[in-house]
Amino acid sequence: MAERTNIPKSKNHNIIILYVILFLSCNSLIVINYITIRILSASRAYVNGESHYSKGQNKASRHLITYLFTENDKSWKSFNEEISVPLGDQIAREALTQNLNDSIAERGFRAGRNKEEDFDDLIWVFKNFNSVPFLKKAILEWSNADQSVNQLHEIGIEVHKKIKTGKLDKQTKLKLSSEISLICERLGAAADRFSNIVGDGTREIKDNLIIINIFFILIIISSVSVYYVITLKKIIASEKDLKTKKEQLHNIITDLEKTKIELSTEIVQHKKLIGTISHDIKSPLKYLAMTNKYIYEESKVYDDEKFKKMTKSVYSSTLQLFNFIDSLLTYSKIFFEGNSSENSSYFLKELVQTKCNLFHEIAEASNNILINEIDNNVTTKINKDILSVILHNILDNAIKNTENGVIKVYSHIKNKKLYLIVEDTGKGFKEEDLLYYNQLSNQQSTEKLMLRNSGIGIHMIIELIHILNGDLKFYSEDGKGSKIEIITDLN
Repeated sequence: MAERTNIPKSKNHNIIILYVILFLSCNSLIVINYITIRILSASRAYVNGESHYSKGQNKASRHLITYLFTENDKSWKSFNEEISVPLGDQIAREALTQNLNDSIAERGFRAGRNKEEDFDDLIWVFKNFNSVPFLKKAILEWSNADQSVNQLHEIGIEVHKKIKTGKLDKQTKLKLSSEISLICERLGAAADRFSNIVGDGTREIKDNLIIINIFFILIIISSVSVYYVITLKKIIASEKDLKTKKEQLHNIITDLEKTKIELSTEIVQHKKLIGTISHDIKSPLKYLAMTNKYIYEESKVYDDEKFKKMTKSVYSSTLQLFNFIDSLLTYSKIFFEGNSSENSSYFLKELVQTKCNLFHEIAEASNNILINEIDNNVTTKINKDILSVILHNILDNAIKNTENGVIKVYSHIKNKKLYLIVEDTGKGFKEEDLLYYNQLSNQQSTEKLMLRNSGIGIHMIIELIHILNGDLKFYSEDGKGSKIEIITDLN
């Protein structure tokens, strides 16, 4: 009886550790991004609120001076309407400082002409981060400005009383006008300090967020890479073990068949494990890509080109990792669920365009142009999933090896065969790699496929093209671009 091959417990333990690291890294990144986005959103809301605050006190000052010299009741009414804006914000600040009911703070923010959708973020940040140095300093400036607003309000009440009692002479008007101007100057300086403090704090948060994102993404990429290296080593070791057992048990047919079944089952379990882990990684990576896209879109409102470039790079890297996992998941599904033929036809141009759209932002990051020249009328019944994975990996390889260039996809039909071509202006294949891949493509047994330093992408598509009973041709001149030709039956 052949001895059953077991996966070493130490390797299983390593896989569990990697999985835990991935899970914790993704969740930590999601939580940190969520908190940071809320802080940035609240900072933006506070800057907008300061704008309304400044406009309100400036307009109130102008109306008060007008009322002072014209004694027009309409100017007095306008003064009260505009002074209510900074007074409303003052009510909100005092309610939050004294930990009063949130409805009081909301009423104050509403009077301060802040947007309703920003109330939750304004209150949440004030309550949870008021001890953070930059926010604490900004709140102090806010409090000092409120004192000046109160002085302006008191002068307004004093002016109104004197006008109504007829006790306001020209000299008093000039004196009060001078006091109002001094208050406006103090408020203007306080507003500038408040905006600068919040702006500096926001930039610091953005810089920290970039560093944290890069750190966790590197952890995720490293963990995934290590995991697949371990898994591939297991598969290779299992195949070698199978060959050894065949040689040892050649004369014992029953034991040989049993050993083959056991080892084949173990290999299938490895493939299923790859699919399962890939699927569990895919969901948080998708959310991570969406989050980084949101951060990138948000960064466009700030005048910081370095930050924009870094957020775009983080978003492109995350999207590329997500696309890799998605492609690998489809590849695994094809192998352990089997190749089910598709009877329905579809437009080839639409499939190609879907992939071009997927790689658009990654290509744009390298100043590349993607061109889809497939004829609109070309239809095919080639297995859509398999052709999609093949095209995905060829486009990915072309973009990785091209900068400031063009990647073009086109096709033609000859003798009922489809010739789908991906051509780029990148650095091309080395002569030795070109010879290797063309020889590899001509091998009809996938058991002979061996991984080189170039990765699993091209090896993957060669396996898949064999499933379609098709062929791959590689053309290139080192440093002058490359062309990969997919040849298969049209239907």
